[in-house]
Amino acid sequence: MKKFRRLAVLAGLAGLMAMPAAAADVSYTTVLSGSVVSVAPVGAAVKEGDVLLTVNSLAGPMPAARSDKDGVVKTVLVQPGSQVQQGAVVVVVETK
Repeated sequence: MKKFRRLAVLAGLAGLMAMPAAAADVSYTTVLSGSVVSVAPVGAAVKEGDVLLTVNSLAGPMPAARSDKDGVVKTVLVQPGSQVQQGAVVVVVETK
């Protein structure tokens, strides 16, 4: 009986560990102000380090937001041609 109980507890713990982590939404802000040149489209798969937003600054087109997690673009809050200010939320990514 004790063996069965131990087995049941171990099986339950193993099942909990095998559950995938819940997806979370991560909001990304722009580190530069300027005119939006390009933005990752909704539904695009992104990996850590991918450019999410490019703005036209005084030095020319520059990456203004990069993903720091793998995921899928869920929401885009800006469009090419619009103006953004540093610190504004521009893209929401659903992480895996």
